[in-house]
Amino acid sequence: MSYRQSSSYDPYAPSPALAPARPFNWVQWSGVALEVVGFAGFLLYITGKAGWTAPVVANGTPFMLLTVVGLSLINSRRAGDVDLAPELAPARRRWTLLTIAFCAAILGAATVITFMGDR
Repeated sequence: MSYRQSSSYDPYAPSPALAPARPFNWVQWSGVALEVVGFAGFLLYITGKAGWTAPVVANGTPFMLLTVVGLSLINSRRAGDVDLAPELAPARRRWTLLTIAFCAAILGAATVITFMGDR
């Protein structure tokens, strides 16, 4: 095992994905419902294409999109991670807001310049 496989030696190593927070809230349960509907619809599409049942669904893409949206809703709330420097939280928040404001100003200026055209 090399040193890059351990997050204790490499500051740029990705942190492991945390599990969805429990108990589920209404958004996560909505994601579960979308997953079930999407999976059932896609299963109907596959069985119809294979000839096992009468083709009920003509296109499986919307059901695949439902499963992706449902998965993102389930993972919208993750278990909390330990903040190693809670005293730096206000400074991080301030720098994040300043960065967002700077990027918004640049994007706004670029939009204005683009829409001004060749005047």
